[in-house]
Amino acid sequence: MLHKILLMGPQGSGKGTQAEKLSTKLGVPAFGMGQLIREEVATGSETGKKLEAISNQGLLVSDEDAARLLKLRLQKPDTQNGYILDGYPRNLSQFMAFDFDTPTHVIVIDIPRDESLKRLGGRLTCSACGKVGSVHNGIKVGDSCSCGGKWTQRDDDKPEAINRRLEIYENDTAPVITEYEKNGIVRRVDGVGSLEEVFGRIIGVI
Repeated sequence: MLHKILLMGPQGSGKGTQAEKLSTKLGVPAFGMGQLIREEVATGSETGKKLEAISNQGLLVSDEDAARLLKLRLQKPDTQNGYILDGYPRNLSQFMAFDFDTPTHVIVIDIPRDESLKRLGGRLTCSACGKVGSVHNGIKVGDSCSCGGKWTQRDDDKPEAINRRLEIYENDTAPVITEYEKNGIVRRVDGVGSLEEVFGRIIGVI
């Protein structure tokens, strides 16, 4: 069966982790737009240099560039049986630009706002490898990661920044989900519970 899955949900809903588990289970690649941009930059291509310059200025990659990057990625042979796209499209403009393929499932992981704040408020990132951890797992800012880097709290994981990101999700991404609901392909799952419980719910709606 073809699985072209868009995984959506507010920050802290666990999309990235569930995308990895789903990728292993279904045997299809999982990726997000940030990852695609980083991979293109790493190639040193003309497009990569352009994207790097945009990112270095703290600007967002245009919806057209993001769509072009995604289109190229979907032409690779490992997506023949489908893919899992984490957190895209984020707004109606990106939704309109994503006109070159049709998802089979849009899975929305729902968690309450206070749960997002609780999870993200404790989130730490390794300064070296970018791995994400949590103070709820006993890690503290300044502790060493297994790679040798240090655990830090990113500015966008501080409460005021988290609230801003949740507002963007509610104002910009929720209308995208509404559009997909018109096609009858949206499946909502409760994101509160253990990793395995939420994963079981996701498998149950595919």
